[in-house]
Amino acid sequence: MGACPERIVSFKDYSVDIIGSMIKAIDVPEEEFRIICLVCENDAYPALDTMALHRQSFDPSLRFIPLRCLGGMNLVWIADAFSKGIDGFLLLGCKFGENYQCHFVKGSELANYRFSKVGETLDRLQLEAERVAMLQVAIDEYDKLPEMITKFVERVKEIGPNPFKEF
Repeated sequence: MGACPERIVSFKDYSVDIIGSMIKAIDVPEEEFRIICLVCENDAYPALDTMALHRQSFDPSLRFIPLRCLGGMNLVWIADAFSKGIDGFLLLGCKFGENYQCHFVKGSELANYRFSKVGETLDRLQLEAERVAMLQVAIDEYDKLPEMITKFVERVKEIGPNPFKEF
């Protein structure tokens, strides 16, 4: 699914529409920050679980949504999230390149390619590109996750609330 360029590969109870519906269902209070984090279920999600087992905390504004592979990420999800007032969007995926770890062939690389188009989406919405980040994490890097996530959350809060919250 992650590496399918035509997006015809799908899983039962796991489709583009289902993930889109999960994103649309997230409550966006006006007075609080809300950040969506799409998480690859092969490396990044177990790293988050291990982080929690070690009693590491994260900012309560985050909402995690697991993906079979980050390569299945859809730019429409990002546009929909920001248009409803989400303040930030974090993508946590497997490592690619020399230390390649993606379980779905080239899903992480495909996600990186799609991520390069995020700037165009944010330009259309007249939002800052720093509101979105893609981070690579290995399953054993749970100890690095709190700092990685915190830096992103701090940057989003520095930028300020999404102006679309008012609409």
